[in-house]
Amino acid sequence: MKKFHTSLWASENPVISVLQSLRPALLPPGLVKEGSLYACPMIYSSPTGCWEAERERRRDCLALRNSESSGKLQLQEQVCAACGMRSYASLALAQLGKDPSQAQLAQLRQLVDRGNLHLSRLFKVEYYFDRVRDMEITISRMGTVMQSMADPVILTDNQHRVIIQNRAAERFFRIPEGISEGGRRAVELNNLLFSAALSSMVVGASDASRDLTLVDVMEGEEVLFEAVCAPTYTRAGTRTGMVTVLRNVTDLRRADQEVRANLEKLRAAEENVRQDRDRLNLVIENVGDPIVVADNSAKIVMLDPLAKELFASVEADRHPEVVKNQVKLDAYLTSFTFSFADKENKPLRLYHAGSRSEIEYAARSGKIYDARGQVAYTVTVLRDFSTWKRLEQLQLERRILEMEKFAATGRLAGTIAHEINNPLEAIKNAIYLLKGRLDAPSQPIYEVLKNETERVTRIVRQMLGLYRNAGQLGAFDLNAVVEDTLTLFGRPLAKVGVAVDKRLGALPGMKGSADQFRQLFSNLVVNARDSMPEGGKLIIKTKYIRATDGVHGTLQITVADTGTGIPKGLYRSMFEPFVTTKGEKGTGLGLWIVKGIVENHAGRIQVRSTVGKGTVFRLSFPISIDSAAPVRR
Repeated sequence: MKKFHTSLWASENPVISVLQSLRPALLPPGLVKEGSLYACPMIYSSPTGCWEAERERRRDCLALRNSESSGKLQLQEQVCAACGMRSYASLALAQLGKDPSQAQLAQLRQLVDRGNLHLSRLFKVEYYFDRVRDMEITISRMGTVMQSMADPVILTDNQHRVIIQNRAAERFFRIPEGISEGGRRAVELNNLLFSAALSSMVVGASDASRDLTLVDVMEGEEVLFEAVCAPTYTRAGTRTGMVTVLRNVTDLRRADQEVRANLEKLRAAEENVRQDRDRLNLVIENVGDPIVVADNSAKIVMLDPLAKELFASVEADRHPEVVKNQVKLDAYLTSFTFSFADKENKPLRLYHAGSRSEIEYAARSGKIYDARGQVAYTVTVLRDFSTWKRLEQLQLERRILEMEKFAATGRLAGTIAHEINNPLEAIKNAIYLLKGRLDAPSQPIYEVLKNETERVTRIVRQMLGLYRNAGQLGAFDLNAVVEDTLTLFGRPLAKVGVAVDKRLGALPGMKGSADQFRQLFSNLVVNARDSMPEGGKLIIKTKYIRATDGVHGTLQITVADTGTGIPKGLYRSMFEPFVTTKGEKGTGLGLWIVKGIVENHAGRIQVRSTVGKGTVFRLSFPISIDSAAPVRR
C-alpha cells in the first residue's frame, strides 16, 4: 500500500479503473513484492430499499439504483432524491499468492459482499442519526425563535387542540398558578374565542387574517389582536393543523380610529372652509363696495368686480387716470402693510370711469395674521364717501325741513288758537248766561252746545300749550310727575278696568319743564286708556342708565299697554298733527304734542306696537349729573 503515493484520482492510478468499472480485478504486477493484489470495489447497497422512496413510489432512490446499477459509478449523481442520502464507495484490497485459484477469488468476493452488507447498514444508521441530530438542532432553533417572538404563536391540530405555544401565548391561554377565579374565567373565555375563530376560518375555507379580542389575564385589559393563520401539511398534502400568529393591533387600531376621526374632522373643516369661501365670495360680490386683497409684500392678489372697474378694467394707455389710481393704491397699500397699525382709515380720491370724475373714497383696511404672527394679507374696502356725504346731507336737510315744518305748524296753530280764543270766550259766556233760561225741549241742544264748546276749548288750549315757550325750567322729580299723573287719572282708569303696574327706579334730578312732562304723561295715559275700553294693563317704568364716565347717562321712560295697538299704516304719520284712530272723539294732537315735548328736551322716542296685543312707547333723555343733585325714588 505504500506504493499508492500518487493521487487517488490520477489517471495512471490502477485503482481508478477498478472503481470506475465497479468490477473486481487483479492489479498489475509490481505493486507488491510477492504475489498479486486483488481489488474488489464495495459500494453502498440496501436489500430493503429506501422506505421514503417506496412510500412515494419513486425509482430514483440511491438504494434502488445501486442495487440495479451495472454501469460506471458517478459519485456526483449518487444522491437519493427521496431521503437525501449520499452514496459511499470503498475498495477492498487482498494480497494473493502467485497463482490464486478461482475458488480463492470466489471466497474473497463472498467475504467482500458480506462486509458490504454490514457496512451499508452502518452507513444507513449513521445517515439517519445525522438527520435526526440535524432535525433536533433545527427544532431547537425554531423553538428558540418562537419563544423569543413578542407575538403569541400557537400550533394546533385539526381538532384545534394546542400542540405547542410560546410564552407570549401562555399569557392569554394558560392558567398560571395562584390566579383568581376571575382570571381563570378570562383564560377559559380566551380559549373559547380562539377556538371559535379557528372554526370559523376552517368553515369559511379562509386562511386570511381576522380580528380577535382577548383578555390580558395579568393586566385585566382587553387586547385587540389580528389573527394570521396558515395551515400545516404532510408530504402527502394532508392537512394536519394550523399555525396562528396573533399580532397586537390595539394601539394600531386606536391610532387608525384617531386618524379616521381626524380625517372626518378634516373633511368637515374642508367643507366648512368651502362653505365659508362660497359665502365670502357671495358677500364680496354683493357688498357693493370695491374690495382689494394684497399679500404681505403689498402685491394685489384679488380684486372684486367693483375694484376691477377702478384698477384693472380698462387699458392704461387709453385711460391714463387708471394708472394714477394704481399708483395711489400701491402707495397706500405699501404704507399700510409695512406700518405697525392693525387698522387704518384714510380718504382716497380715485378716478371713476363710469362717472368720468374723481370720487372720494374712504379706504378702510385691516391685516390678517398667520400662525406665526406675521402679516399674511391685508384687506381694503373702499367706501364711496361722496355718496355717504350726500346721503347725510339729504338726511340733515330733511330733518331741518321737518323741524321747520313743525315749528311753522306750531306757530300757525298758536296763531289760530289765539285768534279763536277771544270769540270762543264770548261764546262760552253767552252759553253760561243761557243756563236755566231755556225750556225743557231746548235743554238737550244746550248740553250739546256746551260740550262741543268745551271740546273746542281743550283743542285751543293744547295748541296754545304747544306754541308757548317751555315756561319755567328747572330741576324736578320725574317720578313725582308720574305719581301726580296717575293720581289724576286713577279713578278714570279704574272705571274702565285698567290695572296700573308702576315700576319707578332711582332717578337723578331731571332738568326741564315739569308742566310739559305732565302734559306728556297725560296724553300717553289717555291714549292707553282709550285703547283698552274693556280693561287691560298699563305699565309705567322709569330707570336711569349710567354712562361709563359716571357723569353722563340716559333717563329712560317706558309706557306700555295691552290695548288694541296701532295699525302699521299709521307708523309714519302717527306723530303728525290731526292724525287719530279715535274718530270724532280724538283731536289728533296728543302724539304730536308728545313728540314736540320730547324734542324740546333733546330726547328720542321709540314705538313698538302689535295690533290686538298692545303698544310700547320708550322715551330716552340724555342728562348729566350734578355732583350736588340728589337721587330720588
